Amino acid sequence: MASDNSSTPRPLTFALPTPTPTYTTHAVPLSLLNTVLDAAFTKALSPESYPGGLPALLSAHRFADAVPLGAHWSHKYLLDIDGMAYSARFMAFLASDSVPIKATVYAEFWESWIEPWLHYIPLSSTYDEIYNIYAYFSGPPRAALEYLNASVPQGEGGDKYAAWRPRDGDRRLRRIARAGKQWKRSVGRPVDMEVYVYRLALEWARICADDRDAMGFVL
Repeated sequence: MASDNSSTPRPLTFALPTPTPTYTTHAVPLSLLNTVLDAAFTKALSPESYPGGLPALLSAHRFADAVPLGAHWSHKYLLDIDGMAYSARFMAFLASDSVPIKATVYAEFWESWIEPWLHYIPLSSTYDEIYNIYAYFSGPPRAALEYLNASVPQGEGGDKYAAWRPRDGDRRLRRIARAGKQWKRSVGRPVDMEVYVYRLALEWARICADDRDAMGFVL
């Protein structure tokens, strides 16, 4: 998806630069929407199982060098998705000053302790709304505006696209980033993980015990 350079249209919903927020939806080619995404595979596992082998895999998907975890923190958005299993990066992303955008199909121990849209931005497993999330907070990609022939008065510094960026978009992102960072410091600490694992081990022992009823907690 992120390496798709085709002209396949995708709906993009964004706010018009008017005093009262008014939203509009237009079809924009994927190749233009992907100008705001920097995503790639870092390793090809079992490329022989891909139709056409490694050459076809490299042709169909983007590959790049791995980026150190700390380097991710210099970006405004951090996309956290599943890999071969669940993602172990989410807690580190919350500890940054960036906003995590998270998609997962796995149930995780902290999911009932945290609030989507308050501490992080949720993303479906199809990733379909990723472009609209970006447009909501940061405005439509410049390439999309050029494609749509968007015309507005010159913005600050002669930037005719500045008016398309939501005035409070960055403020909302900072609020989410700070709330997520505070949650990580107060609820997502290593000791909270240890307590959860300890309680999980106790419950597992109770379920596996022949006298499990005697091991139940009673006030």
